[in-house]
Amino acid sequence: MADIDRINELVGNKDFEAAYSLIVPALSEEPDNIELNKLAGLTEVNLEKWSEAKTRFETVVKFNHEDATSWFYLASCYDNLGDFISSKNAYLKVIELRPEHVEAYKSLCILLLKLGQTEEAIKNAFAATSYAPDDYIFDFVIGTAYMKCKNFESAIAPLERALEKSSDKTGIYNSLGTAYMATGNSQKAISCYQKVIEINPENPMAYFNLGSLYQIENNHETAVEYLKKAYEIDEDDESFMVSYAMSLVKTEQFEAAAGIYKKLMTQHPEKQTYKYNLVICYEATGELNTAITMLESMVYLNPKYTLPAQKLAGLYIQTNQLSKAKEVYDKVLLKNAATAETLHQYAVLSSSLCDTDTAERILKKAIKMNPKLAKAHKDLAIIYLNKRLFDYAEDEFKTALQLQPNDFEIIFEYGNYLYSISKNTEAERYYGEALEIEPKNVLALTFMALNKLVLNQLDEAKDYIMKALKENHHHEYILFCAGRIMYARGEYEDAKRYLIKAVEKNPDVETKNTLALTYYELGEYNQAANIFNNILEKFPANVSVLKSLSKCYAALKDNDKALEYLYKLEDILPEDEETHEMIRKLS
Repeated sequence: MADIDRINELVGNKDFEAAYSLIVPALSEEPDNIELNKLAGLTEVNLEKWSEAKTRFETVVKFNHEDATSWFYLASCYDNLGDFISSKNAYLKVIELRPEHVEAYKSLCILLLKLGQTEEAIKNAFAATSYAPDDYIFDFVIGTAYMKCKNFESAIAPLERALEKSSDKTGIYNSLGTAYMATGNSQKAISCYQKVIEINPENPMAYFNLGSLYQIENNHETAVEYLKKAYEIDEDDESFMVSYAMSLVKTEQFEAAAGIYKKLMTQHPEKQTYKYNLVICYEATGELNTAITMLESMVYLNPKYTLPAQKLAGLYIQTNQLSKAKEVYDKVLLKNAATAETLHQYAVLSSSLCDTDTAERILKKAIKMNPKLAKAHKDLAIIYLNKRLFDYAEDEFKTALQLQPNDFEIIFEYGNYLYSISKNTEAERYYGEALEIEPKNVLALTFMALNKLVLNQLDEAKDYIMKALKENHHHEYILFCAGRIMYARGEYEDAKRYLIKAVEKNPDVETKNTLALTYYELGEYNQAANIFNNILEKFPANVSVLKSLSKCYAALKDNDKALEYLYKLEDILPEDEETHEMIRKLS
C-alpha cells in the first residue's frame, strides 16, 4: 500500500526523484488510484516527463472532469509537447471551472500570442485584470498583442501600465521603446532603451534596439557604438552581426565589416547574401581580384542569381576586362529576363567595345521597355551625334533632359552636343548648369574653357582651365587645352610649358602641331621644324604642316629648304596664292 503521507512530504520538499521512486511501484499495485495518478503526474511535470504526465492527467480528468488543477497541469503538458490546440482547450476548461484562476489566464494568454491569436489574447487578458488588477503581466500581454498586429499606438498605454506595476522592468522597457520608435517618438524610445542599460548594462537587446533606432535615423556613426556593444555581449546572435556589419559598411569601416561577414558565412554557408556583402567590402578596400574570384564562383554555382553577375560585370569593366564583362552579360544577365536597366548597361559596354551598332539596337530596346530611362536616351543621343545624325541626337537629348532636368551627365553631354554643332552661346548655358551641380568636375571645367576659347572670351577661358588644372594637373588633355588657350592669348612661354607636358603624356598629332606652332611664335624655329618634320613623316600631304615648315626654314634663312616644301605644297594646292607669293619672294 502506498505511503501517501511520505510521498506528499517528499513532494513538499521538492524531492521529486525520491517521491517518484515510491509512486511507480505503488501505481503498479493500484493503477486506477486517482490520488496516486495525480501525484505521479505532478512529479513527472517537475521532472519534465511531459508525455508520461499527460497520460496521468488524462486519466484523472477522465474520472474527475471537474478537477481544475489537473486540467491546468494537463494543459501545461500539451503546451510542452507542442499540442497547442489541446493546450488552449484545456486552459479554457480551467477558467470555465475556476474563473479566478489567474495562472491559467497567464498561460493561456502567452499560448494565444504564440498561436498568433492576438484578439483572443487581448480579450482574455482584459478579463483576467478583474481578478488580478495589480499583476503587470496582463497589461504586458495586451501591449505585446497589439505590437504583434502592428498596432503600436494602442500598445503604448497597456505597456505603460505594465511598467508602473512591474518590478522587473527590462522586458517592458524594451517593448515600450519599440512601440515608441514605431510611432515616431524616438526620444522616448531612446530613454526606454537607456533605462534598460541602467538596470542591466549587459542586456544586449537594449544596445541592439538603440543601434537599430540610430540606423533608422541614418546616424550610423552612433549606431556602430551600440551595435558593437550588443555584438560584444552576444557574438553569436545573427541579427546583431548583420546590423553591426551594415553600419560598419555605411561608415566605410570595410575591413571590420569584412570580418563580421566572414563569420556570418561560416555560420550560414547557405546564405549567399553574406558572401555578396563580403565582396562589396573587398571591392571597397581595393581587393578587386579577391572580389572577382568570389563572384565568379557565385555566378557559376547559381547563374539565376543576377546581382553577383551584375557586380562581376562591373568589376570586369573597372579592371578593363571588357570582353569578360560582355561574356557575363551574354551568358547570364541577358538570359534572365533582363530589365531595361540591365540592357542599358550592356549597351554602354558594347559602346565601350566600339560595337556601336549593337549599342544602338540595345538602347532602343531598353527605351521601348522603359521610356522613362533618361540616361538611355542620353547614350542613344551620343551615338546619333557620333554618326552625325544631329536631329535624332537633339530629340533624344531633349527627352533625357525632360525626364531628368537636373542630372549632371545629361546636362553636360547636351552642352557637348551644342558645342559640336557650333551653338556655343547655348552650350555655355548648359556647361554653366552642369558646373552648378558639380563645380569641380574637370571635364565640365575643361569644356567650358574650350567653349570660351571659341567665343573668344580668352580671360574666362583661362580662368576655367586653371580651375580644371587645380583639380587635375596631370591629365594630358587638360594640359593640351591649357596650352591651346595660352597660345591663343599670346602667352607662348606658358603655352610651351603645358604643351611639352601634354606631348610627354600623349604625343598625338594635334598636340605636337600646337607645340610646334608655339615654338615658331617664340622664334625657336629649329625645334618647331623638328616637330613639323616628325609629323610630316606620318602625314606627307598635310598642307598646314608643309606651309608651317616652309615658314620655319624661311625664318632660318634656308630658302632652298623652304622652297622644297613650297613646291610640294604647290603640287597639292596649285591655286593657293599664299604659296605662290612665298615662292616668288624666296626665289
